Amino acid sequence: MEIDDANVLACVQRGVSVIQLNLEQGLSMFEDQSFDVVLQIDTLQHLRNAETMLRETARVGRMGVVAFPNFAHWPNRWSVLTGRMPVTKRLPYQWYDTPNIRVGTFADFAALAEKNKLHVLDAFGLQDGQEVRWLPNLMAGTAVFKFEG
Repeated sequence: MEIDDANVLACVQRGVSVIQLNLEQGLSMFEDQSFDVVLQIDTLQHLRNAETMLRETARVGRMGVVAFPNFAHWPNRWSVLTGRMPVTKRLPYQWYDTPNIRVGTFADFAALAEKNKLHVLDAFGLQDGQEVRWLPNLMAGTAVFKFEG
């Protein structure tokens, strides 16, 4: 799924199946368990209806995977502690021009999954292409969760 016209065209030119859809409108066009896996990679932080989209991901997929910038990563914490919003490889924008409408942490998502009765199958962080399982809320720039409804 893609909303941007240029990205839709790029998918078509590469032979990748794509549906042009604004995720803010939800996934109602899909039946329950329509897909084996639904990926939400760097999308939840851009959506106003993130919690609804999370539930929809669990509904339409047998399994869901989300990945998002982990705001609790130690360089971000240090930046906030010194009085500034972080600008990093994972959060490359200034506070005033970011496309993110929210920031979240590894621990925040774990609580959100529990609130929405999602069964977390695996959770870990990523940092510089490496898997982080020890203190991922502190040590990883990206949070990754695999879950089912």
